[in-house]
Amino acid sequence: MPIARSTYAGVATGAVLLAGAVGFGVGLPKAVDDPGTSVSAGDLPKLPDRIDDRFVALGAVTAEEAGATAEQATEFETVAKNAATGDADAASNLSAIYDAAVTRSYIDVKAMGQIAQTQVRPAQFAVTVVPGDAGLVIPSGPFQASQQGTHYELKVIDGYRCSLIWAEAVDPTTGAPTGEKPTGSNYQQVECRAERDGLTYDLFGNGLTPDEVVHYLELVLGKTGSED
Repeated sequence: MPIARSTYAGVATGAVLLAGAVGFGVGLPKAVDDPGTSVSAGDLPKLPDRIDDRFVALGAVTAEEAGATAEQATEFETVAKNAATGDADAASNLSAIYDAAVTRSYIDVKAMGQIAQTQVRPAQFAVTVVPGDAGLVIPSGPFQASQQGTHYELKVIDGYRCSLIWAEAVDPTTGAPTGEKPTGSNYQQVECRAERDGLTYDLFGNGLTPDEVVHYLELVLGKTGSED
């Protein structure tokens, strides 16, 4: 996806963060109003600053890691600060619905350092944890669809319930489908969910293949002490 403008502010307001705000709550478990089983944010796991060498919490990325020039450093610091505020606001809003919540946005920091050369928006994902068993994963409704080269699918991948929205690869000159296997850039949204220890973990990504989303969901589960 070409970047509309070269500023880091333009990159940081990527599709995953906006799309998550619109349809994220569909199918999440509703907290039960039982004072004896009340859960607070302090009872939920702390999401890490770094998932691996590739994905770092947007609020924790340094200007140097992002490849920002000296002139862009102040701008990027503002982006990181706003991202941290956005994570906190999202968690607060979801806590009002699901009793408690933690959420954090992550970005492909290696791709950020190559923005000027590639002009491609880095892959991003948001991780959210709420109390309760994982429910439906249907951010765009229950009906699978395939229209004009764009597909919406609901499926189980390695035991995780997922939804996928992706576009077929096309020839940039003719616009005709190439028949090639879709890459991360073809996936507009991939959401996968897991339940561990009475908590729901949701990973909502943009620019990642379904296998990559499942991989990072499992890394999050491992880093928060909630492995199988």
